[in-house]
Amino acid sequence: MKTITSSILSVCCVLFTFFAQAEEAFPLAPPDLSSPQKALTSFETLVSQANQQLTEIIEDPTQNTEPNRQHIYALFDKATQTFDLSKVPESSQNRVAIESVMLMKEILDRAPPLDLSLIPDSNTLDRWQIPDTGLELIKQADGQYRFSAQTVHGLYSDYLLVKHLPSHSGADLDYYQYYSLSAGRLIPPTWFHLVETLPSVFMLEYGDQAIWQWLGLVLSLTISLLALLYNHIHSPISKAICAVLTLSGFLYLADYQLNLTGILMSTLNVIIELICWLLLSQVAYLLIYKTCRLLMSKQRTNTTLRQSLTQIIGTLLGSMAAIACLGYGLNRLGVPVYGIVTGLSLGGMGMAIALAIRPTMENLIGGVILFLDKSLSVGDYCQIGSQSGVIEQIGVRSTRIRAKDRTQITIANGDLIKREIINYSRRDRYPFKATIGLRYETSMSQLQSITEKITSLLKEHPDVLDSPLRVHFSAFNAYSLDIEILAHLNTTNRETFLNLQQELLILIDKIITAEGAQFAFPSSTTYLATDTLQPAPAVTPKTVQAVPQT
Repeated sequence: MKTITSSILSVCCVLFTFFAQAEEAFPLAPPDLSSPQKALTSFETLVSQANQQLTEIIEDPTQNTEPNRQHIYALFDKATQTFDLSKVPESSQNRVAIESVMLMKEILDRAPPLDLSLIPDSNTLDRWQIPDTGLELIKQADGQYRFSAQTVHGLYSDYLLVKHLPSHSGADLDYYQYYSLSAGRLIPPTWFHLVETLPSVFMLEYGDQAIWQWLGLVLSLTISLLALLYNHIHSPISKAICAVLTLSGFLYLADYQLNLTGILMSTLNVIIELICWLLLSQVAYLLIYKTCRLLMSKQRTNTTLRQSLTQIIGTLLGSMAAIACLGYGLNRLGVPVYGIVTGLSLGGMGMAIALAIRPTMENLIGGVILFLDKSLSVGDYCQIGSQSGVIEQIGVRSTRIRAKDRTQITIANGDLIKREIINYSRRDRYPFKATIGLRYETSMSQLQSITEKITSLLKEHPDVLDSPLRVHFSAFNAYSLDIEILAHLNTTNRETFLNLQQELLILIDKIITAEGAQFAFPSSTTYLATDTLQPAPAVTPKTVQAVPQT
């Protein structure tokens, strides 16, 4: 009997201290977390005040005014400062904080009563555990005591173990259960009275949610899917933005209206937010890419080089924006993006990734070098190694060439910058070269006349430059007398050059024909003759006599 009386007196002392401190504390003062005792006292004071005012609103709907609601939200906001929420994803912190406050209050109301004098009131301890529980207050880096992140993570499991026990506070209402089965955040909206008029079966709890919440979830999900599937938006940017707005609306209904809680809401929050951030990354890429294209189209000098440069800059900037957007979204969902990047950059995995993306980076840098060097651009006719054709596209990774036979050749930018590039489209003039072979029957006077007339033809032509201009009899070939012609045509267009070349060759042919000369071709002449020499006389053997020596 004495034990029970002592416990009741202890509880009364604690409550008296709570309310006494609440009356003395200035409304804007943050909760006192300088010691385990003060942190626990601050939490109990704030939540008791909030629950008392919440009870008044539940019992008397006329008390559901904006000032009263804001006061309750402010009290809960202060109470959440007693928790270490550093391990909770940023996107879920608001909801988890409110749930943690209510769960902690229900657990403490069912835990063995605490003697205030036994709670440490100094800041020398690193941690303090509430007796007979796993709830811990840990001293943080700023010197304040807060319920540990591990405690926050296990609150719901602890609540399930003690929810059947009676509350020491004397309250008949389980505030967390009422909160989780009703609509809205903390305070039910005005439309919730319609749900309360439904048969009691709709308020039954199944899978940590009320039946009416499951039905509302199915209905809102169906409407959202229909809105996504049957819209008449064709623009990729508008379609992605519409999808983000639709999914955000569904998430708002599930969180702030249906008030789904626990694992279900956490799972929905992660999935929906991940999809939204992926869509927003796509929007960021397309917006920047199209903006670059739009700025380029407004320029007066819209060259092919500018088009290629705009394409690669738009792709690079858009990709960077998309990666940054997705990284921020993943960080909000609790993925330690910056830690992962730092870890990869320092570890063996980072080296493996660096080696894996090396070809991609080489191609990317190669594309940038091509544009800075301006060695080629879209539309140029080039010879690259043994391949030639018109440059069709210069991309981030590779360059595409359309060959004369209409085949498409793709060369990686990293490989392209290592090759010899002959850009025929960058000529400031086109050389006209020709070697004319005339038959050996052509006389020297004919040769001289032909060279003089060809020289006059080239000098008088308006599209032939004055220098260099050479027309000379150059060689006695095996089967021809060769005349070499060299001149430069005043054009940078290949088609114009081909037409001028054809015109000049036809005029040269007319000059040769007019002079009575003919073109030589590989041939040989065979001469047949009869030998007229007489055969030599036959040699007759003679007798040689020996002459005696003296």
